[in-house]
Amino acid sequence: MGTDAINATRLLDILSTRTSRFFLEELGIAAEEAEREIEDAQKLNLRSLTSIMGASGELRLYLAYSFDEPLINRAFEAYASDIEVAEDERDLFVEETAAEIINIIAGNALADYNLEGPVISLSPPIIISEAKHLMRHKSAKFSSARLVTEHGDLNIHLIGPKHLFDQRLEYKE
Repeated sequence: MGTDAINATRLLDILSTRTSRFFLEELGIAAEEAEREIEDAQKLNLRSLTSIMGASGELRLYLAYSFDEPLINRAFEAYASDIEVAEDERDLFVEETAAEIINIIAGNALADYNLEGPVISLSPPIIISEAKHLMRHKSAKFSSARLVTEHGDLNIHLIGPKHLFDQRLEYKE
């Protein structure tokens, strides 16, 4: 993670603002930040669907967007309103929606975060489709913001440093 809480605070500010704006303008869903923990969260609760991207460069962390099931389903419905999806392909398209949301928001947010610094690159998003808990240990740092909507909550997590975790957010041995 950035070397200090100010970097995490600034990045969460940008991500939270961009996410709220994207949800309202692109999905018609009002989202408001309800709480935040900067580098002192002891446990992260991953919701039913989580989209994860790795950041390299100055940040060296994972970004995770963790959705309540009704929220990501509603986002999918709004995002894919112009296409017809077969019922047996719906889960795949819902996961693709979660990946696309983090891809768009994080890419734009990191451009704002890194206006004058070295380039920060992002890995393609991966999806975890199971709720789980991640306890903080070793020298890990977790920062989170929770956004609330009428369809459920979204947690934005910053998880680092990246070298402690694999892409599924399991601690490396």
